[in-house]
Amino acid sequence: MQARQLERPIDDGATDLPRLLRRVADHIHLEGIGATEVMDLTVSEEMTEHGAWWSVTVYWAPSRPADKGEGEGA
Repeated sequence: MQARQLERPIDDGATDLPRLLRRVADHIHLEGIGATEVMDLTVSEEMTEHGAWWSVTVYWAPSRPADKGEGEGA
């Protein structure tokens, strides 16, 4: 299982949850992570002097291509 938390710079929508979720979706797409590979998403909020500071962690397990010839005699 792998996990990645996107950095959330203050000028890049860290206080804007919908914007962060769109950014996470874009990142999942760019990384080529398939829907069946995603195991969990966690959304966390921390209160700062700038307001709510959101973060999202994506947990996924890359699928492996099926081994060709598995189970066949040598």
